[in-house]
Amino acid sequence: MHIEQLTLNQFRGAKHLSLVLHDRMNVFVGMNGAGKSSLLDASAILLSWLINRIKSASASGRPIIETDIQNGSGHAALSLRISNYATTYEWSLVKYRKGRHQDEKSSLQSLSELAAALKKRFSACDGVVNLPLFVYYPVNRAVLDIPLRIRDKHRFDVLSAYDDALTGGSNFRTFFEWFREREDLENENRKYSDQLVKPEGYQFPDPQLQAVRSALGKFMPEFSNLTVRRNPLRMEVEKGGKRLTVNQLSDGEKCMMAMVGDLARRLAIINPICDNPLDGEGIILIDEIDLHLHPKWQRMIIIKLREVFPNCQFLLSTHSPHVITHAQPENIYLLSMQSDLGMVCDQPSESYGKTVERILEDLMGLETTRPDEVSEALGLIYQHIDEGRLDQAKTSITELQSRIGSDPDLIKATVLIKRKELIGK
Repeated sequence: MHIEQLTLNQFRGAKHLSLVLHDRMNVFVGMNGAGKSSLLDASAILLSWLINRIKSASASGRPIIETDIQNGSGHAALSLRISNYATTYEWSLVKYRKGRHQDEKSSLQSLSELAAALKKRFSACDGVVNLPLFVYYPVNRAVLDIPLRIRDKHRFDVLSAYDDALTGGSNFRTFFEWFREREDLENENRKYSDQLVKPEGYQFPDPQLQAVRSALGKFMPEFSNLTVRRNPLRMEVEKGGKRLTVNQLSDGEKCMMAMVGDLARRLAIINPICDNPLDGEGIILIDEIDLHLHPKWQRMIIIKLREVFPNCQFLLSTHSPHVITHAQPENIYLLSMQSDLGMVCDQPSESYGKTVERILEDLMGLETTRPDEVSEALGLIYQHIDEGRLDQAKTSITELQSRIGSDPDLIKATVLIKRKELIGK
């Protein structure tokens, strides 16, 4: 299952924008305010109706709110076309300002048909069936609640994979409580591992925990032996041979662990009969995928998402050239805001394998990656050389070199000066 097309009309900064999406990886790039989060929010709003109607046939999802309607417009509309096993389903939502005449209405019939088909499959198998996952990890996933005690008893049946999936994102508390419950069950089954006769429902090691351990091991190979300890209650992990509590990790490490762990957990819950739950289907939305991540992790994040979750469609936003250089041009959507057209989108002809400098300058609109003062000083040096003021150029080179050290452009300027001096002799 994947989104084929997403359309925004008079929604926030988009006057009319329709995107045909890639079935696996979609990377939204643009300056702050270009509309990256708006695309992800619009997708989450539309998908929330599908999740809720899988749970209950007449349920509603998240509405478009009046502040989402573009200034000067009387209404906003969103539509989504999804492909599911060669069958397409399309639905739309419309929101009018109070007091405005409503010429257009939401269209949800196709949505209800898709939800009914998924619910029928679920009911026919008594809930033991693989379902697609929909989840959104917004920017506020950086606020991680590391619990010191268990607050409530949770249910972790198949449909619990949808709980807070498009609003809460990676919730470390839920992940912690789920992990503890599964680990208790695993430890209970451990004592039967050497016995010939095993109790009904015996599974050791626990397949859901194994899915999470596998995913985290691939994203964070330096971490191992994630476990819940008692007295005091805490989650620990081994890093470089040392035991650490999770709240001792850096923000980047916690963000990665929470997001990957949560995604693997949800896929494990919603794919109870899949040999490898990480092969499950899903539509995954992640805002600012590079949040808190070192460039080394930014470089591998797209590769790992494709590798570990091969059947999920990802809609990501990023400001990182390290992420962009690992994406093919057909996966990248360059967003910008134009005064007359609103939000617009282009796709680059090249992206994969470009250097960070080329990405920043060619795709992200930077004129130079140097500080402006240094760039201007270099420009002046080359101007002196072009105009024959070689002594001034030498003085400027010496001054700039004392500030920035040895630099290829300064070496190039020195070589040009020597050539001009030889020609002049």
